[in-house]
Amino acid sequence: MNARFRPGIYLRPKDADEAVSLLAAHGKAARILAGGTDLLARRPPAVTVLVDIGWAGLSYIDGDEATGFVIGAATPVEALERVRAFAHGPYRALAEAADGMATPTVRNRATIGGNLCNASPAADLAVALAAIGASVVVAGTAGGKALRVEDFITGPNATALREGEMVAEVRIPALPDGTGTSFCKLRRQQTSVDTAVVNAATRLRVCGGRCRDAVVSMGAVGPRPLRARRAEGLLVGEALDRERIEHAAQAAMEESAPIGDVRASAGYRKRMVAVLVGKSLEESLGRCNT
Repeated sequence: MNARFRPGIYLRPKDADEAVSLLAAHGKAARILAGGTDLLARRPPAVTVLVDIGWAGLSYIDGDEATGFVIGAATPVEALERVRAFAHGPYRALAEAADGMATPTVRNRATIGGNLCNASPAADLAVALAAIGASVVVAGTAGGKALRVEDFITGPNATALREGEMVAEVRIPALPDGTGTSFCKLRRQQTSVDTAVVNAATRLRVCGGRCRDAVVSMGAVGPRPLRARRAEGLLVGEALDRERIEHAAQAAMEESAPIGDVRASAGYRKRMVAVLVGKSLEESLGRCNT
């Protein structure tokens, strides 16, 4: 913990436009404050201005399964668990990722925008959001833009945000009938506070007995959440059975590029990719018509 973290200015914008203006005015000295769970853990000494978006009207979940969903950047993670469409529909991977993240206390404070901006290679929400095709809407003085989750996170604790920009919301597309998703996570001690050793989320769409769309997203096995493109290619157009799924899971393992650290060796992580991707694909397949 950095004892030099002593912000002297606290600002409370009324909306996203005002928040962006404040960020632009104060430059590198300013930082967005939402739930605060990451900011107060890191305590960056260069930050002297806090821009609190808790009153900026950015906590909401709008939309439905027919049109897709829009989630405000300041929406607490725990709110994702209470959306029925996320718990039982084709967006189930998102609810599973939210439920497996940290503790209830942290989930009540942590926000979806803050979790994405933290840009951890092992971030549960980022892996699940990438699997369901979500995009991040960035607001700035020069206007807004939307980036795919896998493009928004550029490396360990690094994003595509420029000075004076902030995450305004997350957009999730409508998913067609026959789609199933799943999120799986391996922890070191299997307690709720453990960061993922490996996590994986998948999306499948099956129509006429064959796979029409496939996404395999992996976390904690590269500098940012990774898409296993070769594994996806082995699934699309095929009739899916256990052998085909195992083949794709092995391909995902080969595409992963993990490092070793205090939580697991690189070799163990690589082997677990095949296990988790295979399990997630089987679950997604079983949910394609439910």
